[in-house]
Amino acid sequence: MAEAEKSLGAVRFGPFELSLETQELRKNGMPLKLSGQAIQVLAMLTANPGKLVTREELQKKLWPAESFGDFEHGLNAAVNKLREKLGDSAATPTYIETLPGRGYRFIGKIESEDSQSSPVESELPKPGWNRKTPLAVLAVVLVGVALLYPWLRPLIERQIRIAQLQRLKVVPLTSVIGTVWVPTFSPDGSQVAFVWTGGSGCDLYVKVIGQEKLLRLTHRNPAGFKGVAWSPDGRTIAISQVTPNDSGVYLLSPVGGAERKIANRSTVGWELGNELSWSPDGKRLAMVDHDADSLLPNSLQLFVLSLGSLEKTMVKTDCDLVTEPAFSPKGDYLAWVCVHNFSSYSLHIQRLSDARNVELLRGRDGISGIAWSRDGRRLLFSSPAGIGDLWEVTVERPNVIEKLPVGHDAEDLAVNPAGNRLAYTQNRRNVNIWRLDLDEPQPHAQRVVTSSREQTAPNLSPDSSQVAFQSDRSGSTEIWVSDADGSNALQLSSFGIYQTGTPRWSPDGKLIAFDSRAGGESNIYLVDPHGGVPRKLDIDIRGNNQPTWSRDGKWIYFVNGEDSQHPTAWKVPSTGGHAVRVLEGEAAMPLESPDGQLVYFMRQGRLWSVRTDGTDERQVEGMPASMFGDAWTPFGSSIYFMAVEGGKVAIEFFDLRTRRSRVLYVLEKNVPQWVGGMPVSNDGKWLLFPQLDERSGDLMMIENLN
Repeated sequence: MAEAEKSLGAVRFGPFELSLETQELRKNGMPLKLSGQAIQVLAMLTANPGKLVTREELQKKLWPAESFGDFEHGLNAAVNKLREKLGDSAATPTYIETLPGRGYRFIGKIESEDSQSSPVESELPKPGWNRKTPLAVLAVVLVGVALLYPWLRPLIERQIRIAQLQRLKVVPLTSVIGTVWVPTFSPDGSQVAFVWTGGSGCDLYVKVIGQEKLLRLTHRNPAGFKGVAWSPDGRTIAISQVTPNDSGVYLLSPVGGAERKIANRSTVGWELGNELSWSPDGKRLAMVDHDADSLLPNSLQLFVLSLGSLEKTMVKTDCDLVTEPAFSPKGDYLAWVCVHNFSSYSLHIQRLSDARNVELLRGRDGISGIAWSRDGRRLLFSSPAGIGDLWEVTVERPNVIEKLPVGHDAEDLAVNPAGNRLAYTQNRRNVNIWRLDLDEPQPHAQRVVTSSREQTAPNLSPDSSQVAFQSDRSGSTEIWVSDADGSNALQLSSFGIYQTGTPRWSPDGKLIAFDSRAGGESNIYLVDPHGGVPRKLDIDIRGNNQPTWSRDGKWIYFVNGEDSQHPTAWKVPSTGGHAVRVLEGEAAMPLESPDGQLVYFMRQGRLWSVRTDGTDERQVEGMPASMFGDAWTPFGSSIYFMAVEGGKVAIEFFDLRTRRSRVLYVLEKNVPQWVGGMPVSNDGKWLLFPQLDERSGDLMMIENLN
């Protein structure tokens, strides 16, 4: 790429001004403290607005003498510092967009400097006045307007949109205790249906907007609701659910009554978004389901279900995992989200008249809700997943997104078809790390690592004096380390994304291995527990996560193939290099036994073992099944693990000699979806586990949405 050369001057964007001559960045005229490399990166990006600047070009110009590892961390640090000063983020960029694995692009609007033209005017004779003069002037004006309109239109539309966004107002739609999700409006906008966990179970409810009384429509236990959609004629609500016994799509009346099953559904599901959408003519339902012919066990495809024939037709998407279908208000488009991996989502639409697919945006760190605007010109979405802000993208301008000035921690969007309103769920989760004392007759637990946000995946240092964990207390999920009692917490990573975690101490306590999807691809990193820049471990295969150390510290075990839905266990020297496959079949969370002879791993809810040389693969005899594939640890001749007992989560002890298990402790509350580890202290007297201490949520409503 030929970099655009600019004469020394100033580059202005938003409230910022970059002086190319003095190498200074100012905000509203005030200088910002920024390193030279960060300034140079910004200069290269702003010199090529809207264009990709590859990592290779940045290395060649700014780090020509550095090794790859030093360059990569130097560039990451420079970009992170830039985003900090610009108030930007990798997940929801305003100025600097990451193109995973390729480089960066400046997407902010650069203001051109005022040109100083010479005020030279020709002395022309003034024409005489006649009746044709006004018509001539009007004609010239109209021609000028016509010529300038293509350039003026974006500016005019932008000013109108700014005025519309300034009128947005957020109000609570519900104030119930518990968690709510997948809202859907009635066609006239007077009612809203949603799933709520605060009653006696998890069921579908309807309420009139402006009233507190709820009408319960279902009585299911368990109820794995994945989608809810109100029919255009207002007479029916469709629900999609995934349960072990009766997964399917059902119809029921919004005033209550019997449910009618209209379609079967597999037990493969996705945790984000609403998976049902009704076409405006009421004749079709868009839904997602597993394709029986797919070779991928957890794939989801997009289908359209005819309400007349009850036949399902697959929509061509070229995506292995489709979620969140949404018909446009006029029924001319069908939108959906494609999950490429856990940190790369894209948004697509298909024009139904000719089946033409268009990618509206790509590379988002999770999308947890989409909805069409009333006029069908824009798609609103929340991102990143779980802690999302609200954004919009127009059908006419793919990849140009704008952040709404309201809404946070948003999921599950729904637009009122009869009015200018948008509903979304605003959920809050507080997860803390607890310590369970094992040397008492009646083990008891106490919180040790806490914050108002989430902390999971605890791992103890070899002497059990410190704990490493992942937490979003800084706004993005990062690696932290603290004393074993939670004090003196220190942040070790600053990737600024949602998918960073699984910290694991080396046997000598000098390094912590962890995984991160920074740049859109999962990699393993090493970092000094006292602080410093994380270093990516060079491995000759790509897409690696869930690292653990061998007992002698010479190897790092990891999982490869998770994104392709074929995860299995590998190992690589702790210094990096050539990876060796440990086994052929499916595997998750590989962990070496205390004596270093075996590698334990999880496969479809069961604990298995294989020798470190890859031989003698077998299921651990007598070990109970567990739905918590990331909540177990070997210690001595036993396995500590989590299981469900009587509807509650329990920590259990399995003796490898007697092949018997017993319950040690029943948790007061549930655990998060990602536990990430349950380490035992080196003396065997206590262990750590994360617990979901609080989960609540409300339906929020944005008014004056145009």
